[in-house]
Amino acid sequence: MFYPQIARRDYNTRTGNYIPLWKKLARVRKDLKVSDLNWHITNFGLYSPAYATTNEDWRFAMHELKPTGKSVLTVAASGDQPIAFQLNGACDIDAFDTTYFAKVIMDIKTSALQTMDCTQYKNMVAELRNARSSRDITAYDKIKPACPRETLTAIRQMDGCRIFSMGTGIRDEYLPNEAEYNAAKQVVRKPIHFIWSDLENLHTKLNKKYDLIYLSNIFEYYHDTNKITKTLNDLYPFLNENGEIMLFTSWVHTNVSEQIVDAAAKCAWGKLKSHETRNAIMLTMTRIH
Repeated sequence: MFYPQIARRDYNTRTGNYIPLWKKLARVRKDLKVSDLNWHITNFGLYSPAYATTNEDWRFAMHELKPTGKSVLTVAASGDQPIAFQLNGACDIDAFDTTYFAKVIMDIKTSALQTMDCTQYKNMVAELRNARSSRDITAYDKIKPACPRETLTAIRQMDGCRIFSMGTGIRDEYLPNEAEYNAAKQVVRKPIHFIWSDLENLHTKLNKKYDLIYLSNIFEYYHDTNKITKTLNDLYPFLNENGEIMLFTSWVHTNVSEQIVDAAAKCAWGKLKSHETRNAIMLTMTRIH
């Protein structure tokens, strides 16, 4: 259940900027150092802002994962990943995220696909990151007939708050081109089902199996190999045989990808694979039994 009176407490009333939990704790405990905080405390929360655009090479991911005809569970994030899966032929898509505003931006984008042309869509996305109100979104009225009522209500209730401001900015290269956009218009006809959950507890809210589970870069914030292993083992029952979990994507291999490789090696049910191209790498694990 979305509670706007609680959500608004996480945003500065003057600037509209998000105030993560660690900043709130630092204000109360002047002696507290960030290094002393539990690593579970990050910039992400139930009401943290959504990303306006993805920073992942979704075209590379789709090429490697080949989702046509497959059932998919994906992070909602900026809404771009669920739309990309639908564009690339996935037949059954569920999206999850820690923050409710990932659902909101996903609903905005799926509604815009039904009511805007490509130029209007790109202009709208460019405005989202700094928007503090629906009044800051040009042609907002165009999406209203197609957008779920609870999403329109949430946007109105969060007036003055920058609920799409996560990240460093808009990534134009990951917006759809006109051909991709027009193709998406043909297949994105309704909102995508949303599961409001962080990754650690996601398995408690699932009731079916998937061919693909797309985790984006969430493990980057875990800092604990054993916790990564446990999360993968918790998701294992919800992955079809020969199904894949996308574990991580980056421009290069990092200490995070090394940690994920170590964690995945402890899962006897899966086979790890690295997908690499000139400017991106992606780690996946396939269920082999």
